[in-house]
Amino acid sequence: MKKWQIAVLVIAVAVLAAGIGAYAASNYGTQSDPLVAMSYLEDVLQPKIESSVDAKISEAAKGISGGSASFAVVNLGAGQSVTLSEGAEVVLRSGACAVTGTMADVTGGTDTGAELTMNHLCLASGTVTLTAGADSTLLIRGGYTVG
Repeated sequence: MKKWQIAVLVIAVAVLAAGIGAYAASNYGTQSDPLVAMSYLEDVLQPKIESSVDAKISEAAKGISGGSASFAVVNLGAGQSVTLSEGAEVVLRSGACAVTGTMADVTGGTDTGAELTMNHLCLASGTVTLTAGADSTLLIRGGYTVG
């Protein structure tokens, strides 16, 4: 008789627990009682996420060096040189310049030789030094140092 009473008690507790679980699951996260309030998402969480993303973008942008958007006119006297940083663009407008380093002639679709070709856009593949053989005028976009 005792086993029968224990079995009934265990079944009753199990049914009660299942009923409570079913009730809780059916009423949790409804339209009237959502898991997370929309106002919390819009007013608290979204601004936090946006500010975090903006901070990450600003941090990443610090490592990017910005070149100039337009060409700078650089005049070199005979024997004077200019050092271009990687990615700098140059166009020889007058004179003659010898190239030390590797440049791509974008206009001709080739590598530059020992000298720049007049009115051809050239791209520095690394640090490149240009030495003027005569008075020269260059258009440069990107990092450069005259010296």
